[in-house]
Amino acid sequence: MNLNQLRIFYESARLENFSKAAERLYITQPAVSAQIKQLEDFFDVKLFNTLGRRVHLTEAGKVLLDSAQKIFEAEREAEAAMQDIRELKRGSLHIAVTKDYAPYVIPRYVSRFHALHPGISIHLSEGSSAEIMEELSGLKHELAVVGGVTFPKWVVSKTFRTEELLLVAAPNHPIASRGSITVEDLARIPLILREEGSTSRSLVMEMFKARDLLPNIAYEASNLEFIKKLGMRGEGLHFVSRKGVEAELASGALKEITIEGVRLVMDTSVVYLKHLKLSKIATAFLETLFE
Repeated sequence: MNLNQLRIFYESARLENFSKAAERLYITQPAVSAQIKQLEDFFDVKLFNTLGRRVHLTEAGKVLLDSAQKIFEAEREAEAAMQDIRELKRGSLHIAVTKDYAPYVIPRYVSRFHALHPGISIHLSEGSSAEIMEELSGLKHELAVVGGVTFPKWVVSKTFRTEELLLVAAPNHPIASRGSITVEDLARIPLILREEGSTSRSLVMEMFKARDLLPNIAYEASNLEFIKKLGMRGEGLHFVSRKGVEAELASGALKEITIEGVRLVMDTSVVYLKHLKLSKIATAFLETLFE
């Protein structure tokens, strides 16, 4: 079915006049008549009866008019929806965030963005940097906030923040009273580490590897709150970004332990696929992040 012919039919039926339909559509009256005839031939039914200058729908024409109204109403709704998306009045954005940032940093930016664009739905998921990069390549997310300084060539990366990675312990842990420790001594103490694939774990493992040491891993976990609770129970020392442990340090629930001669710094970047053009929503969210 030719939608242009259907539009001519729709206007002719609505105005009950081929000439008025021609004026409205900026075509000639013979062109209207010819297109209606082609539409009737296509369906093999008569759509109009002519009486003087007015045209009247046949029963078949009335059925087609009802369908045409629904089609063009759906067209108007689609156009309005696209305009709302262009103007950031509606739509959605899928973002993935490393677990070090999901609960402590990103929420303030999401809230700021939502205040500016309340009609936009934000879908936020978290995971390790390795997991997120794999999901990004599969188009599960449009933007990702991950740790690391080197990225594959198929992504664009923009440095977002630099965070210090702290070693912390429960106040009653034997090491807490010392306040500092060497990497060599740390290798003999039970640690609670993030899962493989996380940037923070990679930094810790590189620190030990540089000294030909292996850490004493007592627990591995992907949930940061679980790791902190184990640490507060004295089950082992653990590493966490300063932002992620500010409240516990302030309350005395955890204590920072300095590693002699070592400062672990974790770079975090916003990344997205190089070969895909970002949506207006994603572009606006990037602007919020980098204000």
